[in-house]
Amino acid sequence: AALERDNIALMREGRGRAEPIASADDVKRWAARDGLAADQVLAAQTTLSTRDWLSAIEGRAGAAKTTTVGAIRKFAEERDYFVRGFGPTSGSVKALNEAGVLARTAARLLENPKPEKQGKELWIVDESSLLATRQVNRLLHLAREIGVERIVFVGDERQHHAIEAGRPLFQMRQAGMTVASLTAIRRQRDPALREAVELAAAGKLAESVAALSQQSRIHEIPQATDRYRAIAEDYLASHRAGQTTLVVSPAIEERTELNRVIRELLVGRGAIAREGIELATLSNLDLTRAQRAHARHYAGGDVLRLRRGSSKLGIASGSYARVEASDLKRNILRLRTESGETIEYRPGRLRGIEVFRAEARTFAVGDRIQFRAPDRALGVANGQFAMVVAIDAGQTRLRTDRGREIAATSSRLRHIDYGYASTSHAAQGATVDRVIVNVDTARGVRLVNRRQFYVSLSRARHDARIYTDSSEALARVVGREQLKTTALENLSPAQRRSLPKFKPIDIEDPFAARPKQGIRPERKVKRSQGISW
Repeated sequence: AALERDNIALMREGRGRAEPIASADDVKRWAARDGLAADQVLAAQTTLSTRDWLSAIEGRAGAAKTTTVGAIRKFAEERDYFVRGFGPTSGSVKALNEAGVLARTAARLLENPKPEKQGKELWIVDESSLLATRQVNRLLHLAREIGVERIVFVGDERQHHAIEAGRPLFQMRQAGMTVASLTAIRRQRDPALREAVELAAAGKLAESVAALSQQSRIHEIPQATDRYRAIAEDYLASHRAGQTTLVVSPAIEERTELNRVIRELLVGRGAIAREGIELATLSNLDLTRAQRAHARHYAGGDVLRLRRGSSKLGIASGSYARVEASDLKRNILRLRTESGETIEYRPGRLRGIEVFRAEARTFAVGDRIQFRAPDRALGVANGQFAMVVAIDAGQTRLRTDRGREIAATSSRLRHIDYGYASTSHAAQGATVDRVIVNVDTARGVRLVNRRQFYVSLSRARHDARIYTDSSEALARVVGREQLKTTALENLSPAQRRSLPKFKPIDIEDPFAARPKQGIRPERKVKRSQGISW
């Protein structure tokens, strides 16, 4: 709760203390020359002309947030601002790069020494709803320490939130942060489908489902095996028509089974070669920070990636280690490193730890794959899709959806999965021609909600199909709200009063008098080149 209050205090202290990048009239004249739509002009005016240190752009899925960010970046640079971008995922970083913004992940910013300031700076933080309270707090303190002039958060509160604790942008918005809205959805080319997406975005889920039903986009198949087969046939039809298609299902086990069924059908129909290459892949277990601190959440054979490394443990930055055994009583894991050494590790001791389950998968020419982790050497982002076009001696050649060809060794393809079906969390940020959504109203009742449905439906440009076990129960299940509570919301009035007070500082530089809480640089350790099991 103290971090949440600190975020709000920092936001309020920054009100009226920043210099406008430009006047609203200047932005309007410039935006008209660039051909921006009315809501984009208003968003640019709001963020560029405000005197607040922090502001936000709230945009629905497919509302051209990236285009708007690109326009803001261009205008700010013309006013001699150096623009940096940060995002919670490599996919959001890639979107910022496409907008012309020099960007990296928020995690890299917080794990490495602070960047050297380049004159006046504007920071743009994309997909900000996926950032946790602690991350936002550290980012704000770092920006204050460096002396960043302006920060703009970009995101969509209606989509998925961070797995870690908190809803920092929602809280700051509720506390009065300046927010501009992008309201016009541009992704859907079919007006009828766009209407259904707009209804879902507005929280009118029953009306959205009714519209989809009237458009004959909902198919009821009670039995899961029959439904998966129908989804696979629908996917195959799209594949033959040359359309990019994604199946979205809320549960990981459903996604795994759908990937299997679809791939088997594609192999049987000759769309994928029968012979391929077996790869040792790693599936992220997506453990929370709390889970990563306890040995009981690890199993023998699990693989840890240590993004920051540890000189004390002799583990290089970016290296891997396998769990050989666990001592639950002492809360200790015994790990074997890539060099063959055995070490004891207390879970939660190091930051930047990811936990994976090792699985063998066969990939062949014609397979559609999805990267499940970024790879800067290959130039790919987490969540990016590609097609296997050739398998040569020691190398697999891939073609991304944008036509770029990549050649990679097996050791660089540990973090890939079949790309036919995905969860909505993994699909957030993707755009495809057609989306097929699997909604099991009985089995997936704890995972299906309005955010999951909205994210899934809004991935499509041209068409969306919903396959469900019960058309009658569909509207009720997808209409569920799964609100993340914040620490402040869970406190009693007495507990709130006992928290430390953060008072605005009425001086020329409101941030100079606050204690510095910079991020200490870690010792650099030679980066590992791969895993050797």
